Amino acid sequence: MADEENNDSQSGDFGASESVIIAAQRSTWQKIWNHRMVMGFVRYPPAFVALIIATFFLFFALFAPFIVSWDPNKPVLADTLQPPEWGIMFNSVHVLGTDTVGRDIFTRTLMGGRTSILLGFTGATGALSIGVVLGMIAGWKRGIVGATIMRWADLQIALPLLLMALTVAAVFGPGLHILLILFSLWFWGPYARISEGLTLSLKNREFVEAARSIGATPGRIVFRHVLPHLFSPLLVLWSFSCAILIIIEASLSFLGVGIPPPTASWGGMLAEGRQYLHRAYWLAMIPGAAISMMVWSINTLGDRLRDVIDQRQYL
Repeated sequence: MADEENNDSQSGDFGASESVIIAAQRSTWQKIWNHRMVMGFVRYPPAFVALIIATFFLFFALFAPFIVSWDPNKPVLADTLQPPEWGIMFNSVHVLGTDTVGRDIFTRTLMGGRTSILLGFTGATGALSIGVVLGMIAGWKRGIVGATIMRWADLQIALPLLLMALTVAAVFGPGLHILLILFSLWFWGPYARISEGLTLSLKNREFVEAARSIGATPGRIVFRHVLPHLFSPLLVLWSFSCAILIIIEASLSFLGVGIPPPTASWGGMLAEGRQYLHRAYWLAMIPGAAISMMVWSINTLGDRLRDVIDQRQYL
């Protein structure tokens, strides 16, 4: 009975002590992520415009199949190369014109954005998940395990992703799933590098020593106490990664080794339209503008997020 009471008291002490540590960490997070930070982010005009643009594209990327009224891949030869009809929006007319086989450009732009954006966001999220886990393991364990992980991360950083994508496409052929797997497995190096460095700097901090002294396991310390401190820099890197992957996907599709036709993608639409710039400018202008606006909005949001986090961390 006495042993059970001692175990219960130790468990209670462990829970109470860890609650104190977590509460202290939450106070730090509340200092960074509060109402003033959000308002400082939104009141910056370029960031506010970028937020609207990004939200617009994300909305249509998620709900495009329920919004469009035309089949994005079905040719209608009677409607080839029709110019944009700006007067009537979301009607039976072709708002942004048609392409060389009569497919609606507005529909294909939305569906192409769905492909490009979801591929970029999903690929960046997969790389983030792999890189954070491996980077934290490397920073905590060190030794041959950490050295092996970081050398592999350095190799990924040294070899351009676009070059690897061209090589993989030449071997396995183009395809959405091939690009998604490649982006996740060959883009985690920067995340691992940041996670490893921050884990090294945090592993001997007071709150980690406090958690260790009350009997917390290494896994619990890493994922419960260290991981929350990695959120801010990794979130900024993730936003830039999304923009990079969207550009890479568009580049690969433009070269014919990305998303295979007739599936709509911004890069593929840009490649199809470049031959008709002198007579059908909208074929290349519209997907090109979509790529530019989406990438600009993501980069602007990432820049502002980084500035706000850097300012608030010292308050």
